[in-house]
Amino acid sequence: MAKFQTQLVHGPVDTNDPYGAVVLPIYPATTYAYPAIGTAPQYDYGRSGNPTRHAVEAQLAALEGGQAAFAFASGMAAIHAALAIFQAGDHLVVGKQIYGGTFRLLKEFFARWDLTITAVDTRDLAAVAAAIQPNTKAIYFEPVTNPLLQVTPVAPLARLAHQHGLLTIVDNTFLSPYLAQPLRWGADIVIHSATKYLAGHSEVSAGVSPGG
Repeated sequence: MAKFQTQLVHGPVDTNDPYGAVVLPIYPATTYAYPAIGTAPQYDYGRSGNPTRHAVEAQLAALEGGQAAFAFASGMAAIHAALAIFQAGDHLVVGKQIYGGTFRLLKEFFARWDLTITAVDTRDLAAVAAAIQPNTKAIYFEPVTNPLLQVTPVAPLARLAHQHGLLTIVDNTFLSPYLAQPLRWGADIVIHSATKYLAGHSEVSAGVSPGG
């Protein structure tokens, strides 16, 4: 695991701090000044990004083997953002034992957008294939479920999804990038509740979604 541990220590971030800080500072600013009239700054409002947030996103994308990542205030916010890419009338095949908060979000909120789901045991490829409909757009599952710890291998399900032209969305919260990197096995979008294992000490509420 030396390579992964080295990545944890160094990461992809260029600190380039004008004062020579060897660790990227935390930027609490809510707004950023324009350098000149008609010249847009790299950052404007803190809600749309800041150097600290982008450093976290770059690090987590690198750990997952992804091209980019987006950080959120909670895991549920990351899940909401990933599901918001779909349209009214779309259908998803989802793991029957996914996190309860995710299931409620789908059944009580996204159902009002006419986003429908079929919940199946994702360990059974035949059951997943049988659940695919003409309007199915993605398969959403957890490789290790919360809280029952049922294991679904990522690669076979990703191959099945891609054979049908579907996205594969994987909630990797329980494994973290240390134990599993679903993008390397064919997943398209990965989600973490960073509040859990990525943060590790119950003092941070955050979510992240890397993509390939």
